[in-house]
Order: sequence, then structure tokens, then C-alpha cells
Amino acid sequence: MDREEILEGVIEVVEKTLKASDVDEDTFMQDDLHIESLDFYSLLANLEKQFKIRIPERYLAEVETVGDIADLVSDIRSKKG
Repeated sequence: MDREEILEGVIEVVEKTLKASDVDEDTFMQDDLHIESLDFYSLLANLEKQFKIRIPERYLAEVETVGDIADLVSDIRSKKG
């Protein structure tokens, strides 16, 4: 799975979880989507389920944009082997 496919999957999960639309790589999680604590944990769980990975909370808490999440998922998947 390349980064573009991961990005598409991340966008799909973000839109579904946060009931958002017009999400793209440059969408900011806080400024644009106003993600709250409960949404954060739902998003974390849905991303882990979608990509069959484990994302440490501290890593997702550090991301600013949807593109950052795609990079994080890509990195975790590549280390998983």
C-alpha cells in the first residue's frame, strides 16, 4: 500500500468518524475539524482497525494535519513489515 492509498484511507476514516466533508491532506485536525477528546479516541480506534496497526496515543496527539496522519500510518506500517 503506497502513501496515496494510505492517504485516501485516512481521509475516508476521518470523514466518517468526524462526520466531516471536503477533507484533504492539508486539513488541520484542530483548526479545521475542531477534534475533541472523544473524537480523538474514536479516530484512533478506527484508524487502527482500518490499517490493522497499533498507533500509540502520543504519536497521534502530535499530528497537525490529515497528511501528517497518513505519514504516521505509513511509517508504522513500514516498521511493521
